[in-house]
Amino acid sequence: MDELNKTDVLFVGAGPASLAGAIRLKQLLKQKGRNESVVVIEKASKPGQHNLSGAVFEAEVLDDLIPDWKERKDSFVTKMLANQVARDEMVFLLGESRAIEIPKTIIPPSMHHKGNYVISVSEMVNWLANIARGLGIEIYTGFAAKELISENSLVRGVKLGDKGLNKEREQQPNYTPGDVIEAKVTVFGEGSLGQLAEELVKRFNLGYGKNPQVRSLGVKEIIKLPEKNNFGPNRVIHTLGFPNKTLTPDVFGGGTLYSMGENVVAISLLLALNWRYCDLNPQQELQVFKSHRFIKSLIEGGEVIAYGAKTLSEGGYYSLTRLVTDGALIIGGAAGLASVKKLKGLHYAIKSGMVAAEAIAQAIEEQDFSKRTLGRYESLLRKSFVMKDIQAARNYRQVFTKAGRAGLYLGIPLSFFQQWIPSQLDTKPDFEGMTNARLQRQYKGGIDRLTAVSLSGTEHREDEPSHITFIDTGECARCGADYGCHPCEYFCPGEVYRFEDSRLFLSPSNCLHCQTCRIKCPNQIIKWEVPEGGDGPKYKIM
Repeated sequence: MDELNKTDVLFVGAGPASLAGAIRLKQLLKQKGRNESVVVIEKASKPGQHNLSGAVFEAEVLDDLIPDWKERKDSFVTKMLANQVARDEMVFLLGESRAIEIPKTIIPPSMHHKGNYVISVSEMVNWLANIARGLGIEIYTGFAAKELISENSLVRGVKLGDKGLNKEREQQPNYTPGDVIEAKVTVFGEGSLGQLAEELVKRFNLGYGKNPQVRSLGVKEIIKLPEKNNFGPNRVIHTLGFPNKTLTPDVFGGGTLYSMGENVVAISLLLALNWRYCDLNPQQELQVFKSHRFIKSLIEGGEVIAYGAKTLSEGGYYSLTRLVTDGALIIGGAAGLASVKKLKGLHYAIKSGMVAAEAIAQAIEEQDFSKRTLGRYESLLRKSFVMKDIQAARNYRQVFTKAGRAGLYLGIPLSFFQQWIPSQLDTKPDFEGMTNARLQRQYKGGIDRLTAVSLSGTEHREDEPSHITFIDTGECARCGADYGCHPCEYFCPGEVYRFEDSRLFLSPSNCLHCQTCRIKCPNQIIKWEVPEGGDGPKYKIM
């Protein structure tokens, strides 16, 4: 690790934003004959293992980053080109059996996906990592950044987490203290709920006057279909409606089915985390979704081969904080760069990394790493399609929240006019949406949570300190009394929390790293920390 202790530019998190940024920066440095070091650190044991998304991808952004990408003969590009969307549908699921296809003429152009590509983000990250290494970028996996290092107003780098502690946090023979990595510029690309990016915003007051960020949780399965199936290749379906408790769909979200090849389909359910039901189980809701007659007919005979969960930032334009301070920038999902209106965020993440690289290259030329120079990143971002798209959807997510119990019925018509609302619509933190309302779902079909977790490849060292703790366990009893249940027992997609006779049994080894618990807990007493590097899910095709 000695060679890692100091670097010129450090990217935290090896997601699409960071890798695109590192690649673009190295390209610019090489053009100028410079050899500054560029390092990427990632908490997963391999690139892509903690990356999960939809993902219907607008690939034009790659033309600037890797101009010859279509001519490359590697497996990722070949698979991506074969998965271009040819059939794009939006369907309203009514009751448990009816399906009404929504005419293309009334679907906003921003939600048309024909010509885009269905990809695995895990596989894309692997592909980008190989390109980055070929340019001389150092990528270190299995290293979890735990602390932000700053001096006065200047970010100096990060501190890695210790390794080799037991459950009592005592040093074992294999103990390795976490190193400090110093950098002239530190770029935070940790994705949604990136904790160091959040700490940066808090420490330097970058979110003053902004709405709280709001999020959705996506639960996703990969299903292997029989050779003869009803879904077919090059097809994308988005759904509204079912599952819901009544004909009032008051949980914002929807379902997706994406073809990932001849006999593979990705199926997911996206649910806004401000839901009011204290017993809503997202993984179970995905099973209910699959039971609808229309969905069931499309995946008939299929076998679930992978499972995962991830949050998505949806606050939009009015939740975006300042993204630059002295010595540091925030990019991609960590910055909240996504458009709910377009149901996309991946190409925004890649573009944000690229324009961040341009600002950093200029700062290196001038040897000035202050927010004055690095601020060029925000200027370039404002001029790009990223901020233009996000600004156009500035009140999109908020109008659905304001619609309340009327949900989609009022939210959809309001969404056509949201960009003309003259003022900023406010949002509240997701946990404030919790009430004692019960969904009382009795459905027992599909696969259970523990089976699903086994399909995520999730692993944590059994004798390491728990990365999930409670600020005040006494609040759990009050929570049970207030809600008639323990919400965390339901909302966790990995079944980390289980209660027997009001006694909590914690299973941190099941954790999918979605961090739903720390933002959905109604009493805000769950503390989630990044565990040892290398732990967590082992996604391959998510």
